[in-house]
Amino acid sequence: MKEIEEPIWNQLEKSIHEPARLALITTLSGAEEGMTFPMLKTECGLTDGNLNRHLKVLEDAGIIQVQKAGRGRSSRTRVELTDAGREAFLQYLHSLEKVLNVAIETLENPEPGSAGLSLAVS
Repeated sequence: MKEIEEPIWNQLEKSIHEPARLALITTLSGAEEGMTFPMLKTECGLTDGNLNRHLKVLEDAGIIQVQKAGRGRSSRTRVELTDAGREAFLQYLHSLEKVLNVAIETLENPEPGSAGLSLAVS
């Protein structure tokens, strides 16, 4: 019996692949000391509610760490990638590179009679 091959795009980490979260992680990857909530909000063009929602998903996945200090108007929230988050992002980028390379190859060298992209992992 032939084993069913998993599509290569299934390797893309779902908690990272959403555009706003991808923007957040990409932004944080260049900030060794992390970033504040207002900095991330501005840099990624998100509202308070959207930013909070995406940060929660990333924090639950162990990709980021959120540190809160103070209360009320003097409160500060700092966000940084965890070591596991950096590794997950790097793995995501390698998987995305595979998907893109197969797509480019297929578009540049289409096989006659092909039904579409063959993106299965061997």
